[in-house]
Amino acid sequence: MSKLICTIVFISLALFSFGQARPDKDKERINSVCDKFMQNFHYGKITDAIQLLKQNSIMTHSDLDTLEATITNQITNILSMYGRILSYEFIKEKKIKDFIARRFYILKLEKYYLKFDFTLYNNGSAWRITYFRYNDDLIELLN
Repeated sequence: MSKLICTIVFISLALFSFGQARPDKDKERINSVCDKFMQNFHYGKITDAIQLLKQNSIMTHSDLDTLEATITNQITNILSMYGRILSYEFIKEKKIKDFIARRFYILKLEKYYLKFDFTLYNNGSAWRITYFRYNDDLIELLN
């Protein structure tokens, strides 16, 4: 009788753990890439931030080189108008099932903010950044 109970408990535990959602390690990795990008940007390491995009996105290297030049040029104007960078915060993530996600961050400056968003796509084997932008439009975050 005790063997039967042990067997039932073992099978129940096995079925329960099988039904549990397993963590998506590659999703955790790409989330970490986005966090690291924001950390680099916060510390003014634009080249390091762009390098992360080069390694983890579908955007071409030439497009990212152009983006780096644009950001470097714009950051001077942004800092002179809005003050120094104070910090950044992850705001939220919106998902479509388990294959598309959009992560939102706010870069806090002394007098203003910038919203950053990363669009992520999982083709079934790996997550990649498919789109990146920054602006001050908060409509998507306020809805």
